[in-house]
Amino acid sequence: MPKQKPKPMDEQLVKISSVMQKVEQLVYDETKDDPDDFMLACSALMAVTRNMYIQSLGVEDTAKMFNAVADSVNFTEGLLNSIRDQHKPTIH
Repeated sequence: MPKQKPKPMDEQLVKISSVMQKVEQLVYDETKDDPDDFMLACSALMAVTRNMYIQSLGVEDTAKMFNAVADSVNFTEGLLNSIRDQHKPTIH
């Protein structure tokens, strides 16, 4: 894959959002007849993502990327759980 000139951040975010919406819609379209296929489609997305990261970054950096994603999921869930568990104040 040839090196590309980086796009400005706004263009990158628009592109990311656009691709995410298209892929998400594809998964919903592919699984509408059998909701049990949803996780199969998720597995396919993970495999494709892994392969594309390996192609772009190599094995070592791909492993770092997947670890960072897992860490961010754990961190976000921990943060959300701490907020959910707080006692809601009574306003008098």
